[in-house]
Amino acid sequence: MERKHLDVAVAETRVVAENSHPSDRNSVLEQPNINDQDKPPLPFRRRLKHIVWDTLDYTPAERRFVSKIDFFILTWAGFSYFSKNLNSNNLSNAYVSGMKEEINVVGNQYQTFITMWTIGYVISQIPSQVICTRVRPSIWCPSWELLWVIVTFASSSVKTPHQLYACRFFVGLAEGTFYPAVHTVLGAWYTKREIAKRACIFFGSAFVGSMFSGYLQAALYTGMDGVGGLSGWRWLFIFDGVITFPMAVWGYIALPDLPTNTRVFWLKPHEKELAVRRIKEAGKAVGEPVTWAGIKRVLGKWHFWVYTAYYTFFICSENIGSYMNLWLKSLHKYSVAEINTYPTVTNAITIVTSLAYGWTSDYIKLRSPIVFFSLCVCFFAAVNLAVWDGVPFGLKWASYYLTGFAQGSGPVFLTMVNEVCAGDSLERIIILGSTNSIAYAFNAWIPLLSYNTTYAPRFLVGNSITVALIICAAMTLALAVYLERRDNARKYDVGEEDATSSPIVASQSEEWNAGKSGREGLAGAFAKEIGEIRFSEC
Repeated sequence: MERKHLDVAVAETRVVAENSHPSDRNSVLEQPNINDQDKPPLPFRRRLKHIVWDTLDYTPAERRFVSKIDFFILTWAGFSYFSKNLNSNNLSNAYVSGMKEEINVVGNQYQTFITMWTIGYVISQIPSQVICTRVRPSIWCPSWELLWVIVTFASSSVKTPHQLYACRFFVGLAEGTFYPAVHTVLGAWYTKREIAKRACIFFGSAFVGSMFSGYLQAALYTGMDGVGGLSGWRWLFIFDGVITFPMAVWGYIALPDLPTNTRVFWLKPHEKELAVRRIKEAGKAVGEPVTWAGIKRVLGKWHFWVYTAYYTFFICSENIGSYMNLWLKSLHKYSVAEINTYPTVTNAITIVTSLAYGWTSDYIKLRSPIVFFSLCVCFFAAVNLAVWDGVPFGLKWASYYLTGFAQGSGPVFLTMVNEVCAGDSLERIIILGSTNSIAYAFNAWIPLLSYNTTYAPRFLVGNSITVALIICAAMTLALAVYLERRDNARKYDVGEEDATSSPIVASQSEEWNAGKSGREGLAGAFAKEIGEIRFSEC
């Protein structure tokens, strides 16, 4: 390293040491550095604290603050997402539990139900994200959730497939505002060390709803069928609306908006100041409204195009695990209760893997390897289901379950987006909306062609397309990682050039020449550099 590079390293180390938050400094200093071989390893209890929960070594004040926002944000987001996925799975369970015959669903109308939901979901997301830069999420999101409750109740009284088309469209329209808004809020309040775990807890709650739906439908089919003159599948939609209404009301209280404009009563003034300080020290920008100049800036970067392309491939490849119940029904040897409950194991696998991904990702401070791993497992499962003929019965069953490994990596990827775009709040908001919206825009029509239910359970075309989509997703993710590393390398080079002309660097250079900084400054600089590279690798 040249002398000017050493001067920059010493200066950056001194500035970070003096101005950064204690927990951030700890995370930087705990990265590997050139003197690791000379230092004793961290005590086991300290390493265990890092793995188990991130706030255990925070100051008492910051620990209380993070625990408080955990309670309010995650209870609302988690329980609301639970009910939304419960509703989505209700459709599948209702279809095999008497709805098909009662309202005379024929041909490909079941797939059209899914498509109508997707259309509503797609068209609401980007406008909702734009509106959230002008309207408080604490007002916007719960209001849409109340509409969602009303339409869910209406779904229990449909008489024809066309009436259910309308209900599914409005359910999707109301639900589209939810998912990107939650990730926007998570990205605004949590640091890199915290966010992946929370995103995966939030995501895992949805699959608790998916898993619970099968058991609930089995219970209602046997215990409530015919009560009040209603079929068991109708009671499932009623129950879903009942449990969601309190969460819609809770959202008006629990959602804290953004750190820069929060007005919730449950945060004290010094905690609001702490929230603003945390996002500043984390390098996050929040609160930029949408303008045409801002949109042009976002579209001029590779992040929008590459991240959206990856998420589109990813979402469209998830359909493969959704048709296990149709396969079981085609075997004509399982009861309605068994057809509804056996596929719930896939949801249990998704819950476990998503939590494992979140904890592992936050601890190693890497995102992309987790996502690559999930794609590899799903690729193996998709190949087995695409081949189909000659694949043993047990391997088919296992392959449906293995598809549960893929979905849990979704929040890890969105955590990556939150981190890479942290310095541009408008870019972060738009991409969190566009990735979901555009992905589901494609997912609205691809299943119509590839997973036509008249070809169940073989789905040769659909499963083969899924294999290709997983390959495209892996290639796109590799491109994103390469481009991010290239950008970081350029920033590092530019930072060196800028820092050499800084008065701080000049004074630090004098200290270096005088022998005052020594090897400790150099080691700290290397620790900082390696820590930044590890985070930027996604």
